[in-house]
Amino acid sequence: MEHMRTLFLTALSVLLLLVVWVGEVRSTEASRCSMTAFACTNGDCIPKSWKCDGSKDCSDGSDEDQDICPERICKQTEFRCGDGKCIPHRWQCDAEPDCDDHSDEDPQHCDHLECKADEFTCHNRGNKSNCIPLNWVCDGSPDCDDRSDEFSCNATCTSEQFTCVSGKCISKRWQCDGDNDCGEGDMSDEMDCPNKTCSLSEIQCDDGMCIKREWRCDGEDDCINGTDEHNCPNNTCRADEYICAGGFQCIRRDWLCDGDMDCPQGDDENEDHCPHPCPKSAFMCGDQSCIPVELRCNGFPECTDESDEKDCDPVCNEESEFNCGDHCIPMELVCNGNDDCGNRADEPDDGSCGKDECLENNGGCAQICIDTPAHHFCKCKKGYMLVNGTQCEDIDECKEPGICSQLCVNLKGTFKCECVGGYSRDPHNLRHCKAMEGHASLLFAHFTDIRKISLDHQEITAIVNETLGSTALDFVFKTGMIFWTDVRDKCIYKAPIDEGNKKVVVVDHDVTTVDGLAVDWLYNHIYWTNTDKDTIEVADFNGDMRKTLIQDRLDEPRAIAVYPSEGWMFWTDWGQEAMIERGGMDGKQRQPIVTQDIRWPNALTLDLVLRKVYWSDSKFHSIYTCNFDGSGRRVVLHSAEYLPHPFSITVFEDTMYWTDWRREAILRANKFSGKNVEVIAHSHATPMTVHVYHSYRQPNGTNRCTPLNGLCTHLCLPAPQTSPSASKITCACPDGLMLMSDGLTCESEDEVRSTMVPESEASDVSGTRTDGEDGNVAVAAILAAIGVLCVASAMAYMIYRYFRKRSVQSMNFDNPVYKKTTTEDGFHLAGQRGSGQPPYQHRQYGISSPEDGLCEPMVNTLKF
Repeated sequence: MEHMRTLFLTALSVLLLLVVWVGEVRSTEASRCSMTAFACTNGDCIPKSWKCDGSKDCSDGSDEDQDICPERICKQTEFRCGDGKCIPHRWQCDAEPDCDDHSDEDPQHCDHLECKADEFTCHNRGNKSNCIPLNWVCDGSPDCDDRSDEFSCNATCTSEQFTCVSGKCISKRWQCDGDNDCGEGDMSDEMDCPNKTCSLSEIQCDDGMCIKREWRCDGEDDCINGTDEHNCPNNTCRADEYICAGGFQCIRRDWLCDGDMDCPQGDDENEDHCPHPCPKSAFMCGDQSCIPVELRCNGFPECTDESDEKDCDPVCNEESEFNCGDHCIPMELVCNGNDDCGNRADEPDDGSCGKDECLENNGGCAQICIDTPAHHFCKCKKGYMLVNGTQCEDIDECKEPGICSQLCVNLKGTFKCECVGGYSRDPHNLRHCKAMEGHASLLFAHFTDIRKISLDHQEITAIVNETLGSTALDFVFKTGMIFWTDVRDKCIYKAPIDEGNKKVVVVDHDVTTVDGLAVDWLYNHIYWTNTDKDTIEVADFNGDMRKTLIQDRLDEPRAIAVYPSEGWMFWTDWGQEAMIERGGMDGKQRQPIVTQDIRWPNALTLDLVLRKVYWSDSKFHSIYTCNFDGSGRRVVLHSAEYLPHPFSITVFEDTMYWTDWRREAILRANKFSGKNVEVIAHSHATPMTVHVYHSYRQPNGTNRCTPLNGLCTHLCLPAPQTSPSASKITCACPDGLMLMSDGLTCESEDEVRSTMVPESEASDVSGTRTDGEDGNVAVAAILAAIGVLCVASAMAYMIYRYFRKRSVQSMNFDNPVYKKTTTEDGFHLAGQRGSGQPPYQHRQYGISSPEDGLCEPMVNTLKF
C-alpha cells in the first residue's frame, strides 16, 4: 500500500513539473510577442484583435482554439458563414465572397433571388449580379454581363436636331455656323454650307466666322485662332507687370523665366529674358519645360520625354534581380564565381552562397520565406506588409485614395467597398459606385451661349442662345432654374433650364466682372465674387436683399462654392498672395486653408460625398485636392498638355471634368488618380464654367430659416457649423441697413444715426454749467428719485390688489388656440417710417400670423 502511495506521489510530481515546464515554454514563447500581440502555440505573433475573430491566423490555428474562444453568436443583422464567421447581411449575394468558405455567395441561394420592382433583371442568369437599377438601362454603359440592359435602345435625333455622321445629335442652329460641333474627326455639320457674309456691324475671322465689330481688340480671343486680337494698339500694364508681344496681354513680372509660357507667343520664356530657363526649385525637362523638383524620380513621368525618370536610383526586383548598390543584375549571376557587380557584392565570402536559410525556423519570417543564391528575404501574403524585415501586419488599404469610390471597410488582409445612400456598386467594378437615379449631364457656359451635354448618350443641346459673354454658371436642380453672369453686359440672369429664352435679370447694377457664382439651393440665395470690386456678395433669387459679405483682404477673388447644409463657402484668390479660403456663408469664421505652393487658382469645386475640395492652378498646370480644412493635400494631375490653362472644374462619381481655355475643350479624368484623360467636347470658343447637372450634386437638407425666416426681418443666412452647439443661422442686413442689438431687426443706418446725440454736443452742453447750477441739479435729481420711488410703490400696491381679486375667479377660454400677432411678437416693420429707406426696405419678411408665415417664404422662394 505504501509502495502504491509512493508511485502515485511520484507520478503527480512529474505531472506538476510537466505542467510548469509547459507553462514556462509558453511564457518563453509569449515573451517573443509584444503586449499588444497574441502568441500562437507555435511561437508566431499576431495582433490580439485577431484572436477569436472567426478566422485562423496562426498557422496552427491556436488563435481560434475552442478552449479559449467562446461560441460566436451572430447578430440579427449579420449572416453566419459556414465556418462561424459573422458578416453583415447586405454582403450576402453581392457578387463578392466575404466568407472564407464562400458560403455567402452560395449559388443555390443567390441564383434564385428575385429582383425588386425598381430593378432590371438581366437576361443571362449567370451574371455576377442579375439585378441592376432601372435607371442604368439604356444609359450607354452595359452593366449586365450579356449587355441585355442595352438592347433595343435605338436613339434617334428629334426634328429640331441635326444628326452627325457619328450619330451625335446637335441643335440645327449649329449647322453651318463655322464651328465643328459634331466632334473631333466629324465635320458633317459644316459640310455643303453656303458662303457666309458678315453684316456691317461684324468682322470676319480667318475661318469665315463672323463676330461683333466691338469685340475686336477687347483683350479676349473671339475668333478661333485669335486673329481679332492681332495688330491691336499697345496696352498699358502696371509697373509690376510685363507686356507680352503683341501689345495687349499683361502678366506678372514674377512669372518671367519661371519655365512656364504665360504669353501667347511664349516671349516671357525666351532667351532674351531667361539665361536660366528653370528656377532652382524646378527640374528642366528635355523640351526646356519645368516641373516641380519633388516630382522627379517619383515613378511617374511628368516630362513629355520622360527625362524626369532617368538617372534615378535603381529599384530591383527582389526575386529576379540582385541589388549591387548602384545597379541591378540578374539573380542567376549571383554566386557564380564572377564579380558581376564590380564590388563583389554578388560574391559574398561569409558562406551564405548556396545556403537555404529558410529551412531553419522559416528564416525568421512570419509568413513567407524566399531563398536566393546569396541570401534570403521575407514576404507577406496579399493584403499584408512587411515590418522590421520579418513580421507581417495588415495593410489598411482604405488609406489609399481611390481604393473605393466612397466607403471603405478595412478587413484582415483585404478590404470591402460600399456606397452611400442613392448609389450602388458597379457590377463590373465593385469598387466603383454609380448613381441609382437620374442621368447626369454637363452644363457649361460657352460665352456666346449656354449648353448641356448628355453624359450617357451623344447629345448636345443649347439651353440659352445668344449670350454676349456668359461666364459663371450654377443651377437649382429642384426647380430647374439656372443662374449665370454675363461679363459683357455686366448682369446676373436666371431662366428655366427648359425655357432659356425666358431669361430674367436678377442683378443689373454694380456687377462689373463676376467670374464666380454659387447657388445656395437650401436657403435660396446666390453668392458671387466681384473681381473689380474685390468683394464677395449675396442676394436672394430675385436679386433683392443684396449684401456685401466680404470686402477686405481680397485681391483677385475668382471661383466660389457653397455647402449650405454646414454653412460653409469656399473661394479662390489669385492675387499677389494667392490662396484658397473658407468662411461661413454669413461672412464669419473666415480662414485660409491653402496658402503654400499656389499661384493661379482659377477653378474650385466641392466633393460633398468625400468632403473634399478640388481646385486647379493654371500656373502650375495641376489639379489638387484636400480636405475641407486644408489637410490631406495632394496632386491629382499635373500636365502642361492637358492643363495649359484650366478655368473651371466639377466632379461627379469617380470623374472630374474641367474646361481649358487654350485647348478650347472640356476634358475629364479619374478624380483620384488623374488617369484616363480624354476630351469630351470641343467648344471652339472660350469655354467658361462647367457643372455636372444632377440631383445628387445638391443633396437635400434642412432650411433652418423656415417657416418664420429665423425671426430675422431681412436676410437669414446659414452659419458655419464649427461644433454641434454652434448656431445654425445668422440674421444679416442688406447694404444700407444696420443690425440692431436684438440680432434680428434691421434699421436704416441714417435713421439710427439721427436718433443718437453726438458726443461732442453733449460735452459742449455740460461744459457751460456753473458750480451753482451743478448743485441745483443734484438737489433736483434727489427729489425726483424720491418721487419716482413713491409712485412706484403705489402702483405696485394697486397691481397686487388687482391680481389678488382675479385669483379667486375661474378662467374659461372659448378657443384655446393662441394666435400670435405681429404686435405681440415684436415684429413691427421698422422700414415703414419714411421714404428715405432702401428700395427693399418695405419687402421685409415680417409676418402677421404663423399660418401666413408658412406660405410667404414659399412665395418669395418660388416666384421667378
